[in-house]
Amino acid sequence: MSQQWTASIQHQLPGGWLIDIGYSANHGTKLVAAGYDFNQLDLQHWDLGLRLQDRVANPYSGVVPGTFGTATITRQQLLRPYPYYNAVTVRTPHLGNSIYHALLLSVERRLTNGLAMLLSYTNGKVISDSVVAPLRFGTAEQVGVYAYQNGKFDRRAERSIDPADTSQRFVTSVVYELPFGKGRLRGGWQVNSIVTMQTGLPLLIRGADNLRADRPNSTGSRASIGGPTAARWFDPRAFVNPPQFTLGNVGRVIPDARTPGAFNIDFSLIKDTRIRERLRLQFRAETFNLTNQVNLGLPNTAFVPGPDGFNRSGTFGVITSARDARIGQLGLKLVF
Repeated sequence: MSQQWTASIQHQLPGGWLIDIGYSANHGTKLVAAGYDFNQLDLQHWDLGLRLQDRVANPYSGVVPGTFGTATITRQQLLRPYPYYNAVTVRTPHLGNSIYHALLLSVERRLTNGLAMLLSYTNGKVISDSVVAPLRFGTAEQVGVYAYQNGKFDRRAERSIDPADTSQRFVTSVVYELPFGKGRLRGGWQVNSIVTMQTGLPLLIRGADNLRADRPNSTGSRASIGGPTAARWFDPRAFVNPPQFTLGNVGRVIPDARTPGAFNIDFSLIKDTRIRERLRLQFRAETFNLTNQVNLGLPNTAFVPGPDGFNRSGTFGVITSARDARIGQLGLKLVF
């Protein structure tokens, strides 16, 4: 179920300008969430630690076929709610929730004297506790969100800023008919530009080696650093391996560090030439990422603990990719 509400104020200014300030919200309930194991070991048994790996007599020996009908099984398997099954996966349960709030600002100039312009700014936040499709921008993508750490007993612990949250986004688009040629605005020349600026996505830190968790613990220090670079986008020492048979306390995303943002300018020059009443030839010169801005890709967020519990991977926190460099193209189109 999706509940939506909005409010906005508009004001018309001289010269064909229109300002719109708005607030938008969306509350989602019973959303499709990550699957989890219904045959998960009860929390009270994890205190047994390495004794969970001991082989013990199997009361189902000869009663059930296959692996779970052998003479002995691990204590961990025997303590499961259904020892004669492996995982009992609950798939795509409608247990997810989300909440979104955003400030929306737009300034628009309708086509006047050959010029049209639209400026849009969004400042928002989306919080959720379920898996969502990741945001995609060019060739760099946010990786898929992993399943619950403790899906059967504490799904609420997954509540965090959504992995696809882009907190701020600014887009400007301009269309201008150049005053060249016969009749001033009838020469057929037109320039177009789109400028995009946006913040990055929350980081997903994964990796633990303690026979239970897939997320590390936080050391209590901030992961974000001043002046991050491709060689060190966040502080790897902010994470440590959890004790054996415990869950890591790092959330679904970390709240204080994000992937690199993006700045991009696309530009095109168009010339329309009318050949006949119903026949027109259009020439297009287009450039994507006009300024050849280096928009870094995603940092490596795979934590690999060493003997001391801290990360030992040389690529953890390192960025080795970037979005597309400048691309130019020319084209002719016959319109009839």
